[in-house]
Amino acid sequence: MPTRNIQYRSKIIANRTEYKSRIDIESDVIANNTWSHHLFLCCDDCGLCCLSAFCPCVTFGVNSRHIEAGNCCVQAVCCLIPIINCFYLQKVRTQIRKMYGISGSAFNDFIMVCCCAPCTIVQEAKELKIKPGENIARTW
Repeated sequence: MPTRNIQYRSKIIANRTEYKSRIDIESDVIANNTWSHHLFLCCDDCGLCCLSAFCPCVTFGVNSRHIEAGNCCVQAVCCLIPIINCFYLQKVRTQIRKMYGISGSAFNDFIMVCCCAPCTIVQEAKELKIKPGENIARTW
């Protein structure tokens, strides 16, 4: 009987390593301090991707509202003004990055926003969707 119990327990322990729960995946992200979704995997969510590609001001306004960066309509309009939009997009991206404890710099955020704004907006929206309303850094 004791040998059977030990064998059963060893099978359970062996199976635990095969399956990763959402908590394990999130703890990997916390340990790495990286974004949960890669920048160029923005087409995983087709609806969000199309909305951000054709009307990025809407997604940006929603992202701004989630982090309480101001009125979403004002932020959305600022997203439409050339040159100024890069600074607003960078400001929101930096706030999201700091809020979740993601490593990076404001300069890196600015370069990302200038080079591929729709992809960065989608990445931010996905990050906010994973942890809605959580305003603490993801560090220990």
